[in-house]
Amino acid sequence: MTMNTENRTITIWVLLILLINGVAAFAYNIIIARDATNLWALLAAIYIYCLGLTQSGIVFSAIMRLSRSEMGSQFSRLGEMLTLSFIPASFVLFLIIYFGGTEHLFYWARPQEAAHGEHVLHLSPWLGKGLFLWRTIILSALFYLVSFIYFRYSCIEERGASDTKNSLNILSGFVMFLYVLANTNTAWDFGMMIIPHWESSIFPVYFLAGNILGGTAFLFLLGIYLTPKAHGDEWWNSGHMDSAGKLLMGLSLFWVYLFWSQHIVIWYGDLPNLTGPLFKQHKGSYAPAFIFMMLTIFAAPFLALIFRRVRLNLHSLSAAAFIICIGVWINRYLMVIPVFTDVKENVFATYTGVALLFSGVAAILLSFIAFRNLFPGLNVTNDR
Repeated sequence: MTMNTENRTITIWVLLILLINGVAAFAYNIIIARDATNLWALLAAIYIYCLGLTQSGIVFSAIMRLSRSEMGSQFSRLGEMLTLSFIPASFVLFLIIYFGGTEHLFYWARPQEAAHGEHVLHLSPWLGKGLFLWRTIILSALFYLVSFIYFRYSCIEERGASDTKNSLNILSGFVMFLYVLANTNTAWDFGMMIIPHWESSIFPVYFLAGNILGGTAFLFLLGIYLTPKAHGDEWWNSGHMDSAGKLLMGLSLFWVYLFWSQHIVIWYGDLPNLTGPLFKQHKGSYAPAFIFMMLTIFAAPFLALIFRRVRLNLHSLSAAAFIICIGVWINRYLMVIPVFTDVKENVFATYTGVALLFSGVAAILLSFIAFRNLFPGLNVTNDR
């Protein structure tokens, strides 16, 4: 499952075409659209999806280090590289959304509503364009800075230094802490603050669980198909596959638990300003997507991965990881898009919608490939 030079070149060109196609389709439709709100909402959904997949990589490494997981160590370096490689793209995407889409996405950023809308008469000081920009930039920068320090210490440890273990354990805690802060901020801004007066105390945790689930599944796929097996058959043996399958199953169960915890409380409270936006995700043209999301994030992976023979088959394990990634994307789509459309619309089922999604995934993979080229001597399996 390694890529030779010819296949690598073809892969890079395909990814570049997908990236350029998505960017061109988005730019063209932004220019000709009378109301570009749906397009900005779609870009925001792709932004939080790609951010979740990539930022969770180094958190996976930190968790596996603290838990002293043998299986996890095989993917730790990949997770670190996945997170750090996406730094430029993450800031570029956010700044594009900030300068081009803020007034389309956030009711509190629209001057006309600030003057006439009832729901903006009592805005929190937290809801301001300047604070939105700087809190996101600062929290992201802190997370990435500590992640880079963690990565450098990990590289030093790989070269045989024996005095880095305690430092890396401490840094692991800081990485996870800043990950929670940065992603809680993202959950608030792109999940809750796009809806006037919508509240959920458990939503950020639910959002984080989806990120870690999708990021872990994506990391396994990356390790299986885009990296060399530097240590032969021992790199991905039956014990590793069994552990990976159990981990995905456990994370899927954790996600569905938080999904239920959030929904049951809001349903029982029966407050229209809370139930309306949430239950809109289940209705109209979004109903099939919601059902498919539940099948791909929870039902199908859980029912498959409870069987050991499924976990020990590389292809079936890859399939489970792949459909989890699809399910997490649908979850992010339903988190954002229904807020800006009615139940009869389906924004994703368009050429631009599909092109943008493939463009986002291509940006992740191209960033990862470029990072590997910058650090060609890295041992991607990082055996500890």
